[in-house]
Amino acid sequence: MLGRCLYRQMFASYKLITLTANHNILSYSYKASVIRVNGSLNKLDLCLHRSYSEKSKIEDVTVDFEHVKKATSNDNVYIIDVREPDEVKEYGSIPNSVNIPLGSVTPALSTMSDDEFAKVFKRQKPSENTEIIFYCMIGKRSGMAQQNAINLGYKNVKNYLGSWTDWAHKTQ
Repeated sequence: MLGRCLYRQMFASYKLITLTANHNILSYSYKASVIRVNGSLNKLDLCLHRSYSEKSKIEDVTVDFEHVKKATSNDNVYIIDVREPDEVKEYGSIPNSVNIPLGSVTPALSTMSDDEFAKVFKRQKPSENTEIIFYCMIGKRSGMAQQNAINLGYKNVKNYLGSWTDWAHKTQ
């Protein structure tokens, strides 16, 4: 084996959404690379390379109470509650929503088969173009779930910024 080297380069892609002070949203896509030689880590390229950037409107990635209220009667829109089951039990949930805790969002939307998704969540697995609205208690965890879904290739994901707190206040 002297003089021979097994070489493999792996890439990881990341998409980052940033909300600026003037409510513009900047979307960046990055690619990082890791090189393995003979199965061991040889070089880690820590420099992230931006491959594109575009401006989006906040309305494109967030929704308000009225939008969510209409979505509750539309079976083509997925409303996903990323709170833990105990929180859902204690506080309640938005009608027609599916509870997928934050830690389970990525596996459910990526590696879970269509049949398994349907069996567990009683709905078809969403396609990459399906409108998905994430919510939690105040909008922070749902923003993380939204970012995870974007990284998985879902194109029409939204965050309900007011989340359960806003919903409960406006439906009393």
